[in-house]
Amino acid sequence: MNLTTGYNQIGRIKINNNTAHSGSHINKNSKLYKTSVEFEAIFIKQMLNAMKKTVHKTGLMEGGFAENIFEDMLYDKYAQKMAETGDFGLATTLYKQLSASKTLAASVYRQNGNNL
Repeated sequence: MNLTTGYNQIGRIKINNNTAHSGSHINKNSKLYKTSVEFEAIFIKQMLNAMKKTVHKTGLMEGGFAENIFEDMLYDKYAQKMAETGDFGLATTLYKQLSASKTLAASVYRQNGNNL
């Protein structure tokens, strides 16, 4: 199968409504979901770092290099916990989108007479 054939068949594929992309089932133990949560944590960490840069320090309580390392590790944990709670929703959205793409690709592959 070439790429053009697979692309042209995408519009003809019917996907079952019980698949993960419909929102009815999210396998939180799957590798895809765990990776989505890790990606969300990285995104949140970048957001927290950008927010931290807007806070101006007076120098009165300057901790130096050790404080910078501690704050970085603290923000890593904040981001990890925020991602694990699922309140942002980025991991869930990524999971749904990627699992739908995975289901669609597998359907195209099977329709061309291939087995996974």
